[in-house]
Amino acid sequence: EKMDTASAIIKNKYSEVLYSFGKDLQSAVDTALQKYLIDLITSEIAKLRKQELILEAKYQSDYESFLQRISENEDFLIHIENNISKLWENDIAEWEFYHKGIDDWTRKLQSILLMS
Repeated sequence: EKMDTASAIIKNKYSEVLYSFGKDLQSAVDTALQKYLIDLITSEIAKLRKQELILEAKYQSDYESFLQRISENEDFLIHIENNISKLWENDIAEWEFYHKGIDDWTRKLQSILLMS
């Protein structure tokens, strides 16, 4: 299996310490990048989830249930427009962005975790 690669310059002081522990440079770099990416992705998921929770609280619903109720229940839609927000369509566009972003980043996180 062919792997796409990129190169990086590692400072001698880091590689010398790695070698003194008997660690090879490539596996150390791979492990460090994996941990760094996990941190970045989990931070992004948390940020998106925080925004999603605001909308869940506002509409007293999760995203999927809200979409279903809006499309199937005219009384619910009237209630939303009269009592919560006339701009619910704007909120739903943001909510979709947060929801799909969480899904996408979660899939990327799973693929990185499965590489180890």
